[in-house]
Amino acid sequence: MKPTLFMALAGLLLATAAQADDCRLQLPGWIEQAHPGQAQGRALEDERGRYRVAAEQSICKVWPARPHLTLVALLLVREEEDDHGDVDLEVLVLDSVRQTFVARMVEPQRLDWDVVQVDSMIFDTALYRLRGDDLAFGVRISRSADSSAKASRETRLALYELDGERVRLLLSELPVATFWGEWDAQCAGMFSDSTRVLIVTERVGNNGYRDLLFKQTRVESRKAQVAGECKTVEQSTHRAEFPIEYDEDRYLLPIEFVSEPGVP
Repeated sequence: MKPTLFMALAGLLLATAAQADDCRLQLPGWIEQAHPGQAQGRALEDERGRYRVAAEQSICKVWPARPHLTLVALLLVREEEDDHGDVDLEVLVLDSVRQTFVARMVEPQRLDWDVVQVDSMIFDTALYRLRGDDLAFGVRISRSADSSAKASRETRLALYELDGERVRLLLSELPVATFWGEWDAQCAGMFSDSTRVLIVTERVGNNGYRDLLFKQTRVESRKAQVAGECKTVEQSTHRAEFPIEYDEDRYLLPIEFVSEPGVP
């Protein structure tokens, strides 16, 4: 590799890393900009009532395909008890140069929890070219519920587009990974582990949005003690594909995946 090319690539990597660090460092300031008084601990209130921003769980990411924009997701906590929480999700798009929000939306109760708790939230910035050359971005939310006898984990994907001065939800609650198990806390038990991939096809459907294809691989297994060792005694793999089409204002989930968040 020529030295000049190597230096250019190294500079690009350093710039990208700096942008990521800068995003995390600036997040508290952006939260205060979006919700004045948060930093001082003032009581915040809107048309839905009182709330606070869970700054430590909120996230941001420079949009790689549009580096002049930064994606921000905030948790607006309405109620928080030992066994449940009422939490909205706010998604914002920031002009990284002007340091102003160009669009934002709130999804009421999107992050509510009870036994099934929210573990993590990340931005998905794969190249989702859903209409023409327009790009969508995603948010992946992972939830889990564990006990001595049962365990479940699930990650669901939502896709959004920047439509002028607003953020618009295109696809919601798509379960891209699901695990379920019931066992004796030692070895014996039944397990189901599903991984899924979302593919943007070339077929153009309603309102110019491309059709999607959802590919699933589900592995079902049973474990038991065999000669003093915990082993998989049965295992089967099932594959399936599900078309997803754009309706009047968003993509519709296949009926097989329509359920409450956190329910396998």
